[in-house]
Amino acid sequence: MKRWLREMGIPSSQLAIQTNQSRSSITQKLNRKTEWQRRDCLLIRELYGLSSDFIQDLIPYETEFPSGIAKGGDNSLSKRCGLTAR
Repeated sequence: MKRWLREMGIPSSQLAIQTNQSRSSITQKLNRKTEWQRRDCLLIRELYGLSSDFIQDLIPYETEFPSGIAKGGDNSLSKRCGLTAR
């Protein structure tokens, strides 16, 4: 999850705002100091379409994105999430 956020250019502060949490709480979850909650997984799934297994780092990044993240094209994850490449 941490790698995905970095590659998508999404700061933890943005995810904190989107999930109504503190940046500190999100950072702890990204660093696996605190567990992601069911509500977190549901919100992130609604926002970005990511599975709870991926969010919780239960499956490797390469399993979810075998070719890496597509940064362009109409079918890219960036487009589906409403993000633009930086």
